[in-house]
Amino acid sequence: MKKQPLDDIVFITLPPSMARDINGFQLDPARELPIQLPAGKKHLDGDTQVTLDMIVSGMLRIICYQTDNPNFPYYKQFVLAAEPDAVEQLNLAAIAQEKAGHDAFAEELFLTVNHLCPQSATFINLATCYSQRAAGDKEKGTVYDMYAQKALDTLMEGVRMFPKDPDLLCEVGYFHLYQGNTETAEDYFEQYLAVAPQGEKRNKVEKVFADINKKISNDTALMHAYDQISMGEEDKALETLEDWIAKNPKTWNGYFLQGWALRKLGRFDEARKSFLTCLNLGQKDGDIYNELSLCEFSLGNKPLAKDYLDIAVDLDDKNLTYLSNLAYMHLEDEEYGQARRLLEKARALDSSDPLIQQLMKDYTAKTGDELGRQPTIEQVVDDETLNAAVKKHDDEETRHAFAAHEDGEEEHHHDEDEE
Repeated sequence: MKKQPLDDIVFITLPPSMARDINGFQLDPARELPIQLPAGKKHLDGDTQVTLDMIVSGMLRIICYQTDNPNFPYYKQFVLAAEPDAVEQLNLAAIAQEKAGHDAFAEELFLTVNHLCPQSATFINLATCYSQRAAGDKEKGTVYDMYAQKALDTLMEGVRMFPKDPDLLCEVGYFHLYQGNTETAEDYFEQYLAVAPQGEKRNKVEKVFADINKKISNDTALMHAYDQISMGEEDKALETLEDWIAKNPKTWNGYFLQGWALRKLGRFDEARKSFLTCLNLGQKDGDIYNELSLCEFSLGNKPLAKDYLDIAVDLDDKNLTYLSNLAYMHLEDEEYGQARRLLEKARALDSSDPLIQQLMKDYTAKTGDELGRQPTIEQVVDDETLNAAVKKHDDEETRHAFAAHEDGEEEHHHDEDEE
């Protein structure tokens, strides 16, 4: 028979004489205290010495698995008084267990932390743990469905508790985007953008939000095709798009999604034609040029691939995807000066981006040139500023020359006096 989580828990009461204060918390001897039995023990006997650790461990088990216990609030207060750093220590232990591959134990610890001290971060950590357990089911069967639902339920519980928390709203948005629920993802991203502070994370969500709107244009058929491509069902998406394009031959969005699906299938020549159609219909967009670049690069047309990416960067010089793709191409062609310029620009935008960090390592490996700890910022000077600087320099040169002439005159007169 499978062991249940609370099988090794027994309850005791303390004598009235044990009433005391623990870091401001009043111990109530009348309350039942859960005890986690030592390994191998099935009941509490006279040889077992009850310790504070056994009580805290028992309470943590109840907090994890029995939130409807009538003493649940009391146990939480007890634990936080007896172990003020319990939340931090449990969280660190959960992360360590997760990294070690002990998924079930990590889940228990994350769940305990979330029940002990619920915050937006604890809901996100627990949901992430469930998502990773779902990902372990490569067939996407019942295990996947169970843990994916647990992840969503956890995030939604967090949103109900913290309805305006930007991090939770963002996580729900990404969850639905990954699941192919584009309209729902769009809704939560919109809620996130209404409350999110300015910063790198907001910038990324803004681009995702704009990307969804741009590619699907709120058309049900296009949304369906977008979802299919996101879920790796490119062939089905192409069937959907064929009908849509036949009815909307002058609208660029359908051709873009068609090109995206074809490119992901490795049909680069066909994809290129779809993206060129977008341009011919008058749509000038960085994503189109980036996709064209990927097609040309895969077809062996590297110079043209770089030309397309140059245009994409000109259209949006803060897009990490464009910058990193172009840096990679220059690095492959041993054009190290160009590669470094782009990498410096990219890491000034987001030095923690994993792809940028990898490209920096590749650059150093190829050139032996270590990039500084701080990015070198390229400054662009307009003609008016440049002309003013040149004029100032020329004026100073003139003054220096005049001063030197005056010094020479003074020396000359001085020599004459000496004679």
